[in-house]
Amino acid sequence: MTTRTHLMAGAAIIAVLPAHLTAQDLLLGSIELGESLRSLATDTATAATVIDQDELDARQASTMTELLDSVPNVALVNGGLPQGSAISIRGLGTQSGTYGTDGKVAVVIDGIASGAEEIYRNGSMFALEPELFREITVTRGPAESFRYTSGAIGGTVEAQTKDAADFLAEEDTFALRQKFGYESNGDGLTSTSILAWAPDDKLDMLAFAGYRTVGDRTDGDGVTLDSTGFDMPSALLKVSYRPNETNTFTFGYAYNKIPEFDVPYDAYLPSWADTLVDRETEDTTTYLSYRYNPADNDLVNLEARLTYKREGIFIEEVSGTTTSSIFNSDHDTATLALRIENEALFQTGHIHHTLTTGIELSERERTSTQFVGAFAGLNDGSAPGGTDKSVALYLADKMQVGDKLTLTPQLRFEKQTLTSQGNDYDYVSFSTIPAVADGAAFSKEALTGALSARYAVTPDFAVFGTMAYNENLPILDDIRDATKRVTSEKGRTFEFGVSYDTLDAFTQGDQLQAKLTGFKTAIWNGTTYSGVSTADLEGLELELSYVHPAFYADFNAAMMRGTINGTDDDYKWAPADSVQMTLGKTFLGEQLDLSIEAKHAWAQTRTPDTLAAFSPGTVPSAAYTTLAVSAAYTPDHGWAEGVEFRASVENLTDETYRPYLSTRNAGGRNIKLSVAKTF
Repeated sequence: MTTRTHLMAGAAIIAVLPAHLTAQDLLLGSIELGESLRSLATDTATAATVIDQDELDARQASTMTELLDSVPNVALVNGGLPQGSAISIRGLGTQSGTYGTDGKVAVVIDGIASGAEEIYRNGSMFALEPELFREITVTRGPAESFRYTSGAIGGTVEAQTKDAADFLAEEDTFALRQKFGYESNGDGLTSTSILAWAPDDKLDMLAFAGYRTVGDRTDGDGVTLDSTGFDMPSALLKVSYRPNETNTFTFGYAYNKIPEFDVPYDAYLPSWADTLVDRETEDTTTYLSYRYNPADNDLVNLEARLTYKREGIFIEEVSGTTTSSIFNSDHDTATLALRIENEALFQTGHIHHTLTTGIELSERERTSTQFVGAFAGLNDGSAPGGTDKSVALYLADKMQVGDKLTLTPQLRFEKQTLTSQGNDYDYVSFSTIPAVADGAAFSKEALTGALSARYAVTPDFAVFGTMAYNENLPILDDIRDATKRVTSEKGRTFEFGVSYDTLDAFTQGDQLQAKLTGFKTAIWNGTTYSGVSTADLEGLELELSYVHPAFYADFNAAMMRGTINGTDDDYKWAPADSVQMTLGKTFLGEQLDLSIEAKHAWAQTRTPDTLAAFSPGTVPSAAYTTLAVSAAYTPDHGWAEGVEFRASVENLTDETYRPYLSTRNAGGRNIKLSVAKTF
């Protein structure tokens, strides 16, 4: 990195500051009490973190997973990559990439759940452009997951894409937003264009087109991280029509694609370098929804949503070293689903109810086809095709008892049927896998649920708790295993915590928020983690937010421990202990925002045997500390009025480290610049 590059971030901000701004203005300028980077959800029993548009913009993430790295007890596997990345919440969701995802973390985009995949050393539920989103909610633990799945023991990532209303000021009918971005590590470039149109109060439309390209990154020692570059075109179209105040029709379409050429087959580990493939990852979602919400009937707020989601990973070996079906297969998954949901508001005695009920019918079909050698056209030997049909009924009743107690019982009944694509595979590596007859069907059902409670001891202080029971139903990858295809993993979770939220905590005009959550999870009938039949997990999560008239601060800390199979053996997929803090200050009536973020993580608490259990070349760093600085400036007058200038430096000290659970070193120092304007 040159001195010129080091100065780019600061120069990008200084160049657009008003000429009259002095250093004294920066230190003693006009300060207004605003919000910290992240407000805490202290009014709920759920361990949820909401990342709003302001924070999404501030982070300037290159991938969707990078948006989630600051949430306590959330760990990323290769978070800088859209392909070959994964997320772990409370130690669940992935096995560091070897078998993709495991169903214990739900990923939901605009109310549409992505499916779990175990395509060997491939598969990603995060091949998504981060600029598509306006808000992301990360729920740790199962409390809010029962609308979407029975098995999200770890948690849920729920993201909402941008709407036309986000860019249209009052009485505007048209808006165009253009954003350009650059990142130094990998010489990455980003361009996104957004068109919002609302000719009247009945119709609005948003069109989004984006393209991101990044070259191979380097770590803090300057070593090139092979196959970490990517190109990602993306698109979004949303159209809403409201013929009257009662009825709303919405159409949505989202498209993401990652084409890769001459890259190692293994998307997680820098291994198998002599087996190169062309790989194309696609994620396409289409939905049509209808909402009926009469103003004079609190019992009806009904939405019907028909969705079609296609997730594809198409792999072709190009190095000429093998004809294995692993390296020459198309995995094309299509999900057709209908969800009908209603929210009713009513009162029984002194109890106010918000009752959500729903039904979902889903058919998920995966076609996995070999296309080379003697088995061309046959079912793949590693990730079998088939059909997963399910029907689910769910309800959640948020009951407000007086002004202090809130109770929320939830139930979900789900029945699934897995049907084989056929038994026409045959490859020596999989000769020990028993064949499954074409069209063979296996059914399983689950009744799951949770009870959450929150009690406001005072207007500022509350206690809360949750107990939940989950079943992670079999997935298509289990269909060739006589035990797994009829076995659901079971989990039981208990949470307890306290929250505090007050104004004028230390001085007039400040605000302090705090939330401490403890959890204990037991899992049995394990089928997804190699060698793990039972697991006992426990941990703590602390979140603090403080806003002062002169500055703001966010802090979180997390720790987790686990054992397996009723022994003292470590559960090695638990995330590293970590602490993270952000300090920031706004100036010039919040036109200018400067902040610094520090994170320290350590895995020294792991036993030597646990660290040695990782694959060669993937042992994580015992501890590391990273710093990041950022600046955002949006002038409200002058030639640059309304232009959003952002600059940030990630890994400021150019640390070389490997995060716990990741299979690659993290990137070194990365300077990010962006400029955006809404016309």
